[in-house]
Amino acid sequence: MSTLTRLMLPFDEGAIALPDAGQITIIRAQADSYSAFPRDRLTCVQGFYPTHKALQTAGFTVSTDLPDRSALTILHVTRSKDESRALLAQAFDRLEVGGIMLVDGAKTDGIESLMKAAKKAHGIDGQLSKAHGKVFWLTKSSPQNPFASWADALVPAQNADGFMTAAGLFSADGIDPGSAELAPFIAGKLKGKTADLGAGWGWLSAQALASNPAVESLDLIEAEHSALACARLNVTDPRAAFSWGDATDPAAKRIYDTIITNPPFHTGRKAEPALGRAFIAAARSMLKPTGQLYLVANRQLAYEATLDDCFARVEVLSQTSRYKIIHARKPK
Repeated sequence: MSTLTRLMLPFDEGAIALPDAGQITIIRAQADSYSAFPRDRLTCVQGFYPTHKALQTAGFTVSTDLPDRSALTILHVTRSKDESRALLAQAFDRLEVGGIMLVDGAKTDGIESLMKAAKKAHGIDGQLSKAHGKVFWLTKSSPQNPFASWADALVPAQNADGFMTAAGLFSADGIDPGSAELAPFIAGKLKGKTADLGAGWGWLSAQALASNPAVESLDLIEAEHSALACARLNVTDPRAAFSWGDATDPAAKRIYDTIITNPPFHTGRKAEPALGRAFIAAARSMLKPTGQLYLVANRQLAYEATLDDCFARVEVLSQTSRYKIIHARKPK
């Protein structure tokens, strides 16, 4: 059973009804049809570029920001407890008095704990279980927001290493160990036009710029809108430019001298090595014929065949119990 089927259970069983008027908002909207909702009143909120683009291509109104007012708000929880709570708090502020908040999520993503916290702070109207998850809903009875204290988690703040991050971002609490492993190997080695694929909140790009005066420009390419917003705060070098987009679907061809990357290898809980392979293939298409790629990867991820297919020269510069640092040159 799909997530969308679980989401529609309260409507199918008559527990709640679509509002006759007013904005309908779906937060962290997924690449589903949402055909049961009137498109002229529906806004899908999604900051992850590939999903944002897929929804837009399907004809939905899509935004990275919440609408000012909503009669019905649907929240798909994320894997981050603090992010889900903060999204609920922000959405509740924009919900009309008398409006309904519907929250959907898998048990593995913390829907149970969020429901218990919501029930304690405000109370809920009902809940239903299906497909290894739950939906619960509540009605906003007054302008006061009992979840207000949760909202701060999405406001960028300094982490333990002094960089600005927010809940839900990859390695928000501190420097990612893989990026820390890669940084010494790129010091003094980069020049010309450079890109950081999957730049996150910008730590690796900041190190690259600080240790490579010969870099003319560095494009931070990142799919998560809120991560890029933090990167703008963390990387203030005038050579930096910021691009919200899908690094695996590059628009730029053969323009970079060097690409650095610490590619993601999962979108859910299971490892997806195909993501890293897609980053490598994208790097090939974006590099000049004399270009080079510096890559850090978890040791167990098998990228070697893809690297050999994409580059004429591939060298493992370092390998530890957790990571391998790879230098690839001459894209095919």
